[in-house]
Amino acid sequence: MRRKWAALGLLGRILTVALGLFVGLLLLGGILSAVAPSDGEPDAPAPSETPAVDTSAPLPTHPVKNPTVTATETVTVVPSTPPQPPPTKTVTKTAEAPEPTRTAEAPEPKTTAPAPDVYYENCDEARAAGAAPLHRGDPGYAPHLDRDGDGVACEPYVGH
Repeated sequence: MRRKWAALGLLGRILTVALGLFVGLLLLGGILSAVAPSDGEPDAPAPSETPAVDTSAPLPTHPVKNPTVTATETVTVVPSTPPQPPPTKTVTKTAEAPEPTRTAEAPEPKTTAPAPDVYYENCDEARAAGAAPLHRGDPGYAPHLDRDGDGVACEPYVGH
């Protein structure tokens, strides 16, 4: 089949497609003419059972009053203020007693005990206050500081 189609050449293929479309349109026209009325006039409306209206009697004339409506609207423009971010609490260090000498075995304790209502905007603030790493339940711990959700916030980065 492909060889016959290819043997027709470009002009032969174009003529074959055009002939196929022409035959298709003829068939479609024959089907439509058999289904649709051929007189070209629209169908008359079906008779209705409503009583006829006497149009010879004059219509009553009543003067129509067009009411005048006046509407006034007062618009007050109030400049909007941008939303304010929540206030951040900063932790300030107070003067501390000199640190005792430590041995190598003892872990380094946190320098200040944060207040129960401490809020750190980010881990840099927590580290500056000496509170990092924070554990879930510690004052100052917040989910936005715990990126991996393991319960330890502001933990030191360990590169791989």
